[in-house]
Amino acid sequence: MVLYVIGLGLADENDITLKGFEAVKSSERIYLESYTSILMVPGFKERLEELYQKSVILAHRETVELEAESILEGAATSNVAFLVVGDPLSATTHTDLILRARQSSPPIPVKIIHNASIMTAIGSSGLAGYNFGQTVSVPFWTEDWKPDSWLERIGENLHMGLHTLALSDIKVREQSAEDMSRGILRYMDPRYMLIPQLISQIISAAQSHKADYLHPDRTLAIALCRMGSEQERILSGTLQELLDMANPTEEEARAEVAQDDADQLASEAQLDKRRSARAEARAKKAFGEPLHSLVIVGKRLHPLERDYAASYACPGSQFLQVAQEVYGCKK
Repeated sequence: MVLYVIGLGLADENDITLKGFEAVKSSERIYLESYTSILMVPGFKERLEELYQKSVILAHRETVELEAESILEGAATSNVAFLVVGDPLSATTHTDLILRARQSSPPIPVKIIHNASIMTAIGSSGLAGYNFGQTVSVPFWTEDWKPDSWLERIGENLHMGLHTLALSDIKVREQSAEDMSRGILRYMDPRYMLIPQLISQIISAAQSHKADYLHPDRTLAIALCRMGSEQERILSGTLQELLDMANPTEEEARAEVAQDDADQLASEAQLDKRRSARAEARAKKAFGEPLHSLVIVGKRLHPLERDYAASYACPGSQFLQVAQEVYGCKK
């Protein structure tokens, strides 16, 4: 009997490989890891079940990390498929589950079936994969928790002239600190970090540490949005130019201030929620629905990379000028 660890690809149920599909069809139980990434179509669980003609069990974080034995018990007597969006061993690794299977008594054979992931889709940016350094994940900040250990990794990459892939955070089946402290089992709505918040946190961390890199007007970046889907969107520019794409126009800003001022009964918390909703709507208008990732361009920028990435330049961008004057990538 076999534990299949299968990559689903980037976007929807049709991205699975033929080898992966055959493995799913041979499996008695099918788990879908559902906390590190998602397929970018509504009702993805039902769509998978329709394609496979089998039930799919959602494997949340607690299932994979705390109840792995329940997955392995089934694999001891029949084939079990563990599905992972993207590739199972690139951006998201599940080595713990694989090691448990191999170290069980008797050992459970494991077959890994790879697929496309954001780690391979970065080629669509026009930048060569050989020129990328360490990938970083940027988590959501809160008022009292602002981890930024990833900033040093970006700095190391840039010091060597290498590009950096920055993955934005997602929150699925997360509890609020208040509910956790009170022992209430209730989950918040899913949240997906969008390009403006990702860039804002990167710039804020760099300024907080007085980093001599990641200057908003002198750092080139490429936004990779909904990669592999029909709504794929790629935009390049400086960090500041990409950030400005989601800013309100002067007319919109005045209208929003007037609306808030007129609502005398709204609390500050309600106003903050309203402003956040507006910012999210503008971000989605500029960059599309999630999932979003960002490439920070390194100084070893090749002219071919420059020209390809510049073809995605946002309106009015100084991409080529910055590439020449700051990055030294001359025509």
